[in-house]
Amino acid sequence: MDYRTEEISCQNGAESIYGIAYIPDIEGKLPLVIFSHELGNSHESGIRYAERLAQNGYAAYVFDFRGGSAPGTHNKSSGTSHEMSVLTEASDLETVLNAAKGWEFVDSQRIFLLGGSQGGLVTIIVGSRHQDEIAGMMLMYPALSAKEDHSVNRYQTKDDIPEDVGLFGGWMHVGRNYITDLWVMDFNEMLASYSGKVLLLHGDRDSTVPISWSEDAAEIIPDCEFHVISGGGHEFFGQPFEDAVGYILTWLNKQIEIGQTEDQEMLRMMIGDTPVEVVWEDNDSVNALKELAANGLSVQMSMYGGFEQVGSIGQRLPSHDVQTTTSSGDIVLYSSNQMVVFYGSNSWAYTRLGRITDKTPEEMRDLLGNGDVTITLTVN
Repeated sequence: MDYRTEEISCQNGAESIYGIAYIPDIEGKLPLVIFSHELGNSHESGIRYAERLAQNGYAAYVFDFRGGSAPGTHNKSSGTSHEMSVLTEASDLETVLNAAKGWEFVDSQRIFLLGGSQGGLVTIIVGSRHQDEIAGMMLMYPALSAKEDHSVNRYQTKDDIPEDVGLFGGWMHVGRNYITDLWVMDFNEMLASYSGKVLLLHGDRDSTVPISWSEDAAEIIPDCEFHVISGGGHEFFGQPFEDAVGYILTWLNKQIEIGQTEDQEMLRMMIGDTPVEVVWEDNDSVNALKELAANGLSVQMSMYGGFEQVGSIGQRLPSHDVQTTTSSGDIVLYSSNQMVVFYGSNSWAYTRLGRITDKTPEEMRDLLGNGDVTITLTVN
């Protein structure tokens, strides 16, 4: 789906936080994902995720921590690395969270936090402090080994900490407060206290933060969905990135569905004899489809193109077609009267109806790629 970008800065005291919002071309207020970047990186490390999120109907915001980037990166926020710590970055994220609740395109009841490495630590701090203000946390290779990585315990007292501390062999220099703020952090206690839902992703080839730290965290977090990213290092690229995005979108879709009013009558869908979970769009097309399905609606589908099943609904529905690149699990309206369900990808002018959230691409191919099927829609 198409989206636009908008530069939005936030003010933390006298200093400015630079960021970019990625906003899908959808009317109404949208769920928002706030991305917190890794130590030494900038907002640019989150752009890949923001683009995918926006293409799938989620607003996203990437920003630069004040002083949180290594030399040579494109950090546009105020501050220096000698002033930065996990607590100053937590203050930045809190500033962004408070501002985002007032942005006109944001559903303030559906704000999610996504953080990588040190950004994951910052997400944990802010998430544990503001549990009632966020809809969930997503942690990628969180730097839970930070105290050991930076030898915090080698200092007998805080006065022993030098004014200038080189991290990872001098790759980045920070001030004394970076160490003192880490010193007082108990991330396990924060994780154990968080009562919301958490998605935790870690690569099995991470040589910076061993995966064992996330394995232990998954046992501590009360409500945690943990996935190992095969071939993933510290940051995800190539197929590990694709796998991570797939888990993120599936998890987010589940949270949106869970958050819908429990007593509201829901549009349900079955493919053959298999019920599937769907996050439906909030638009006129879905409302009309729901009315048709009130007494039960069967749609005879036919395979087409090796990537989709298509079937006539029997009458025309309201449509707002836009050029759309689909992916496995997407449900769209074509030509106002055809339902299309994808187990592959295509690009055409469609009206989005929803997305199947509980099936992997392989499971979708098994359901739809072996012959014509019947789709049944009901309301209950």
